[in-house]
Amino acid sequence: MQALKALVVFMGILIFIAMGFLVYGLLNLGDDAPETLSAARMPFGLVESQMPAGASVSGTSVADGRLVVSLRLAKGGAEIRIFDLASGAALGVIRLKAAP
Repeated sequence: MQALKALVVFMGILIFIAMGFLVYGLLNLGDDAPETLSAARMPFGLVESQMPAGASVSGTSVADGRLVVSLRLAKGGAEIRIFDLASGAALGVIRLKAAP
């Protein structure tokens, strides 16, 4: 009977310690989550990017926080422009020229 009482007390202490770790983890998660969410939802205003004369948009796609815009150029070839959705910044341009 004495061993059973000791076991119950020991298990109660383990539950108390586990609850403390759970509360600590939730509090730390709560500190990081709003910064991450607010950075992703911040508006970045107007972003202007001029297309070459005669070009037309042939497709767009969104993946990994980036917008990819495909352009068909008037003189042949294509251009791919990549934008960051969080900041609106142009990350790069890839020009694909037709072979002569």
